[in-house]
Amino acid sequence: MKLERQNAEKPDFNKLNEMITAMRGLLDKPGRSALTLEELLTFQDDDGSFKLFDSYKVPSDVRVDFCHTPTYMGAAILMRELLSGKNNLADALEHALKASLHRALDGHGYESEDGRRGAMNIFIKGGLCTFLETQRELCPEFHQIIHNILHEYNSAIRRGDTVRGWDTDYREQWQKILNALPINTRLYIAYGSNMDKEQMLSRCRNAVYVCTTYIDDWELTMPFYANIEQLKGKRTPAIVWKIDANDESKLDVYEGYPGLYDKTDIIIAVHGNRISAMAYVMTDEHKKRSDKKARDGYEEQIISAYKAAGFSESEYMPRRS
Repeated sequence: MKLERQNAEKPDFNKLNEMITAMRGLLDKPGRSALTLEELLTFQDDDGSFKLFDSYKVPSDVRVDFCHTPTYMGAAILMRELLSGKNNLADALEHALKASLHRALDGHGYESEDGRRGAMNIFIKGGLCTFLETQRELCPEFHQIIHNILHEYNSAIRRGDTVRGWDTDYREQWQKILNALPINTRLYIAYGSNMDKEQMLSRCRNAVYVCTTYIDDWELTMPFYANIEQLKGKRTPAIVWKIDANDESKLDVYEGYPGLYDKTDIIIAVHGNRISAMAYVMTDEHKKRSDKKARDGYEEQIISAYKAAGFSESEYMPRRS
């Protein structure tokens, strides 16, 4: 099967659908597909995509179906092959993953969420679960988007806020994706009292210290307990821990997730590499509470943890709110 880019002004939709079918066949049943991996690699565009048009200047729904979706499929195929041991595909996969981020995996218009779930399911077929845990350094922006989608789904389910679009309840569909992507280990960014190693290990017995880092473009604030908020040019000292699913469940309880703190993934430096890792961020509703205050000695504990980690006490400059 030969893949050929169509003229955006004179498309042959029969040919376009044939090529989509061939790519889907290589993803679903590689041994019986009319398309080979070599043909797919030859077709990859200079921008990393596997778009089937010679331009993105087509209607939005057509662009999703025949530019973005084939790029997701191509990237998922390369992901599967890399995970099978073909490490020489790392560069091609990274370029494909970057090309996949144009829409943050969203679909078109009112079908935005359906398109996003479709993209997630394509990557799941490529071995996304294993990729997230074993290839953290490969395209951290992709990891960040995937994890933040999973955080969004999980938080919405826990809050009972799963209706979107035309009054569609996505609980069952989101839960299916979460079940397909169990995160057994993740990197966690501690910027508050969990920088205290003794406290952290008492809460999370399997936690492993990884390194110190800074959360760039995020500011430490102190509504009452510690929080971080995005602000260009600021940086917040932090400690990175590796935690398992059991420890994450315990942290969820301590942090009051998802009502008091929600989760977001942020790209940080880990041993000189850019990696996406999870942090708890206080919810807007919780920040506004006037009846809360930190326990005695809380800020002193953070300052002590700063110094123990090698940060200067002068770096502890939370914005009071």
